[in-house]
Amino acid sequence: MSSIVVGMDGSTGAQRALNWAVNEAALRRCPVRAVYVIDRRYLDSDLGVLVAPAASELEAEAQAILDRAVNGVGEVPVGVEIRKEVVHAERHGIVGTLLDQAGQDAELFVVGSRGHGGFAGLLLGSVSHQVLQHATCPVVVVPHGRDA
Repeated sequence: MSSIVVGMDGSTGAQRALNWAVNEAALRRCPVRAVYVIDRRYLDSDLGVLVAPAASELEAEAQAILDRAVNGVGEVPVGVEIRKEVVHAERHGIVGTLLDQAGQDAELFVVGSRGHGGFAGLLLGSVSHQVLQHATCPVVVVPHGRDA
């Protein structure tokens, strides 16, 4: 069964994207997959392992972020299922993992225009820009300040 995949990072942009996706899922009659990708590629370097949190801690934090986001949706329309998924980035990073692992059955990707990146003045974040460039299905980028 196809689904709507939402890239999650705990930002307000991701929350808006999830809200939009849930409303769209009610129209399409399909599930929503809220996906958080943990990227340990830099944490697992020789020096990073000395200060990096354990994978179990990162997974628990990611799950808590997804729980808060799903609770933030409010009333979910009847018939819409929201699945929460935490996956670990592979060697090709967050976007590659999101597209490869989560995107296998996606009929639509939804991302916020800005996440937790460090360049607040940009119109699109690096993840949303890369998803637009590489997704094999339609992509919706929910703009900053836009409510579902």
